[in-house]
Parts: sequence; structure tokens; C-alpha cells
Amino acid sequence: MRRTNIFEVVPQSEQADTVLRRLLDASASLCNQLTYARRQQFFAGESVWDCDGYYDEYVDVLGSATTQQITRVNDAAWRSFFEMVEEADQEVSPPGYWGNQADGRDLRTYIRNDAYTINWGERSRLEVPIGSQLKDEYGFGQFERLR
Repeated sequence: MRRTNIFEVVPQSEQADTVLRRLLDASASLCNQLTYARRQQFFAGESVWDCDGYYDEYVDVLGSATTQQITRVNDAAWRSFFEMVEEADQEVSPPGYWGNQADGRDLRTYIRNDAYTINWGERSRLEVPIGSQLKDEYGFGQFERLR
């Protein structure tokens, strides 16, 4: 059985807000690009599992664990779609998108259970990993996380 922890995050500074929004936007962008590529392959009668190249494009912003996790979630959505197609008597739609940049994306991400830490207290703190590009751009240390 899988457990999902859902958090509403309130950044403590403008910089943290900007970094968090870039992280979440990159997460949505990765998921949308994977979904688009797979939908195109599906409707062309090709294998939807051949979606290489996106990892390298996003790992520097999201970090490897988050990039892998979003890819896994997208894989699971497509596996579920194919299972439903086999079982369903009615028409089933392929996985959808997380919105678009112009109309507003769903700002969310999936972080692997061993990649974040929580410090509980009166004001609890969640620390999430970010990629090296964001660390360099915003002055984070090599092992520092977004708080």
C-alpha cells in the first residue's frame, strides 16, 4: 500500500517563493512534456515507453530524485490507462496534462519519500531538494535544500 503525504507550503522569503515556483513549474513542465510525447506516440501506434531525453533536460532544475519520481508517476498513469483500456466496456481517455503556462499550470510536484525532511514543531519546516542549476543561481550550498 502506498502512502501519500500532501503539504501546503508557505515560503518564508521572496527568494524561497521564487525557487519553489520554479521547481513546481519545472515539475509540471516535465510531466506535460512526457504526457505530450506519449500521447503523440500512442495515437501514432508507437510504443509510449520510448521517452528518452527529458531526464537530462530537467535534472539540473529538479534534482535527480524528483525527476525520477515525476517520471515514475507519469509511467504509472499510463500503465493504469492501459489496464483500464483492457478492462473497460466504455471509452477511456489517456492521461491528461497539468495545465499550460499561459492559462496556469497546476503547481505541484512529487518528491520521493527519502528525499525530503520534516522538522516538526510550532512552526514545522519542510526541506526539499532542488537541482544544481537552482542552487547555483540562488546561492544555495551543494548539500543545502529549499526550506
